[in-house]
Amino acid sequence: MATFQEYVPGLGSVGNYQVSGTPWVTGSLIAASGASGGVNSSTQHIQFAYVTKEVTVMNLGSTGLAVHFANDLGAFGGTQVAVGSHTFVIPPSGTAGSLNRMTFDMKTKDLYVTNTTAGVGNYQIYASLTRIDKLRMFALTGSGINSEAGDTTITP
Repeated sequence: MATFQEYVPGLGSVGNYQVSGTPWVTGSLIAASGASGGVNSSTQHIQFAYVTKEVTVMNLGSTGLAVHFANDLGAFGGTQVAVGSHTFVIPPSGTAGSLNRMTFDMKTKDLYVTNTTAGVGNYQIYASLTRIDKLRMFALTGSGINSEAGDTTITP
């Protein structure tokens, strides 16, 4: 007698990346850069409901925003994320000759946005989500995520 199991998509489930994703949108004001009690008060942690297919971050404010994939545990500039230059800085909205948004074609369950200046920031995020449970996604770490400058070790 045959037994059947319900199919559950995983990270290698190609079909989830070939079809259109489920839209997910959020936005927020973000406090001016500065440490409070050893934690950067200007970093916001975005947690997605499912593994992403693509993420677009748009800077709507007049301050620079840094996008990174590991937590900023101290004041901006004092962590491995900043020391290793593991951030994408999105210039302020209206900056001449610059884009105020970035699109990342990636799978992740977390994203961090940090205001890098003294003014209040403003951002909006659009994500295209797969139907892959976020619990199946590994933690992003290693070279290019939260390592020291010059480290080439990749740890998925």
